[in-house]
Amino acid sequence: MTVLHRAVLFRAAVAALVLAAAFGGEHAVGHALAKRGAELAARQSGTSGAPQSPGRVVKRDR
Repeated sequence: MTVLHRAVLFRAAVAALVLAAAFGGEHAVGHALAKRGAELAARQSGTSGAPQSPGRVVKRDR
């Protein structure tokens, strides 16, 4: 019976670690995707992402 309890506790511990790793990885991946999306949006709009002065004219390549 003790072996059964150890096996159940071991499986529960492994499941908790896998779950924690999955949520931690999701956060890191979400941040990287958001950063990449912002870079792509800036590139498509023709800006570098840096603020521009109001009087400056930006020419886009077509």
